[in-house]
Amino acid sequence: MCNKDLFFRDFGSGKTIIILHGIMGCSDYWIPTAKRLANTYRVIIPDLPNHGNSFHTNTLDYQSIAYHIEHFIDLHHIEQPIIIGHSWGGKIALNLAKKNNNNIEKIVVIDITSEAQPDENIKKMIEIINQPLPVLKTLKQAHAHFCTMGIEPSVATMLTKGLKIQQQQLSWKWNTSLLCTHYHQVLQPIKLQSHCSTPLLVIKGEKSNYVTPLGIKELQDTFDHLKLVSITNAGHWVHTDNFEDLITTIISFLQQ
Repeated sequence: MCNKDLFFRDFGSGKTIIILHGIMGCSDYWIPTAKRLANTYRVIIPDLPNHGNSFHTNTLDYQSIAYHIEHFIDLHHIEQPIIIGHSWGGKIALNLAKKNNNNIEKIVVIDITSEAQPDENIKKMIEIINQPLPVLKTLKQAHAHFCTMGIEPSVATMLTKGLKIQQQQLSWKWNTSLLCTHYHQVLQPIKLQSHCSTPLLVIKGEKSNYVTPLGIKELQDTFDHLKLVSITNAGHWVHTDNFEDLITTIISFLQQ
């Protein structure tokens, strides 16, 4: 039984949306999305276990992380939330739907399905956090350092949000030892139940290879109400590549 609460950010009022960030992400990265949706909804963004300002655990498997989200929902007395998840967070959302078919109003998964996912992006990030940081005193210096290592600027920005200033030097907030040894759990497929009535929106980045026809077929076999939308000029990090189209697509689905 977990008695710990996740760190979270809370915006707006109304029907509750919970946004689940991806691996090596954090709540900070989704604040612009939350603020736009908060015009109509209450939007909560937790830092998931082993990330940001939340507690550390000894596993990254989907069932365990989904349990912590269930506990968070119960602890804060949230009834039938809307769940939005990106990448790893999207698979956690699908795992929640599997266990709580009637307790979630709608699900939005961003550039992910239930199948095993590509590993090129996560391996690059693991390579970075698995080596000592050079002497860096500002996030601007860290961003420049990550870019020199071949990381896309938007991903470098995400990585900088995983840093904290400690004794006048930057260090990681994340549970880096766990991420480096257990990241393979993030890449695994998840098994879905045979039937789920929760409406599901799958948002694909047009330039991304994370959402495949096979992955969509698996979701169609499980979800009675599935909608697929491809966002133009966007890769895996849809919320930085084409923010406006992402917001429009989410709001349209939620208002249906």
